[in-house]
Amino acid sequence: MSTPGEGYGQQGQPGYGQPSYGEPGYGSGPNPPGWGQPATPPKPRNGMGTAAVVFGVLALLLCWLPVVGLLLGVLAIIFGVVGRGRVKRMQATNQGAATTGLVLGVLSLVINLIISVLFFLGLATFLNFGGAASIQQFQNCLAAASNQPNPAAVQQAADQCAQQFGQQLPGGAPQGAPE
Repeated sequence: MSTPGEGYGQQGQPGYGQPSYGEPGYGSGPNPPGWGQPATPPKPRNGMGTAAVVFGVLALLLCWLPVVGLLLGVLAIIFGVVGRGRVKRMQATNQGAATTGLVLGVLSLVINLIISVLFFLGLATFLNFGGAASIQQFQNCLAAASNQPNPAAVQQAADQCAQQFGQQLPGGAPQGAPE
């Protein structure tokens, strides 16, 4: 018969709360984060910065298209700002990519706005200096050409309409001059 306390602390017999042979003790084996081991930092979320660069490059390449260039430039700016915010909160590591996308987006917007303004100013100038009348005459000429009896005559009349329209434009060949 054993008495209370007998067997505790003796070699070969584990006591209460003591690991037995082959069992991991405190500090060994896999422990949850915060139990003597540093927690692994979360992976950086660099998607916004990468998206900013991609949209920025596309926006710069397509900035001559009014709506497409504008939309891509705005997206590049949005993703660049969000990506830089993540870098500041230490959730991402690609500050350079986010900044590059932001700069490319702004640059494409500026170029897009300049091209759009120049296009609309040119169009307004053309229409104010007789362009509208020339376009109307060209449309009337093409309507008359489509009433020709055979396809060859239609093509010949349409070519003549195009030639007359070209002569009416500023800088076009003068009447009767060879082209």
